[in-house]
Parts: sequence; structure tokens; C-alpha cells
Amino acid sequence: MKKYNTEDYFSVIETRTGRKIADCGEETDAQAMVAFDPANRSYMRNKFLMGQVIDIVMPKALPTNEIVQGAAGSSSEISMPSGNGPGQLPQIKLPDRQQEPFVV
Repeated sequence: MKKYNTEDYFSVIETRTGRKIADCGEETDAQAMVAFDPANRSYMRNKFLMGQVIDIVMPKALPTNEIVQGAAGSSSEISMPSGNGPGQLPQIKLPDRQQEPFVV
């Protein structure tokens, strides 16, 4: 069974043209807007239907029974390409520019 939360709001309408002037969250605000020009204004109650609400329960702790050790290999060291010292990344040479500089 679906449960919907409803919320009322009030639309102030210009009666001559049918144009909406404002939406109000409180009925007293809509009545105040109509009081400015009662001959040409009215208000109506609308119901806003919100979509279905889903409650999500978060686990208290992350599961630790699925941790796999050494999945990438039996060694815990990361191998670096030859020629680089410890803690250095491999150097990549970018190609030279082939385009003319952009001048404004």
C-alpha cells in the first residue's frame, strides 16, 4: 500500500483573467492577498501530493567478512618501472606543439 504525505497550499487567482497571482503556504496569507482587491480576486485550496517516501536504515558498521587480502598478488610491494628510484613516478615526455600560437 502506498502512503502519500499531503500538504495544502493556497493559490490566489485573478477572477477576470484566471491568472494566478501567488501561491501561499498559509490560508491567512491568501485571505490577505484577496483583501487587497476582493472584487477581482479569489483563492483556492490545492493539495500537493509528494511521492512515496522510502526509509533507509544505515548499517551500524561496515561488513568486515568480505575483505580479501592479497587479491592483486601475493606480494604487498608495488613494483615500479626500472630506472626510477623509490617514491618517484615514471617520467612521460609530452609531444612538441604542432600548432601556431593564438593571437588576439
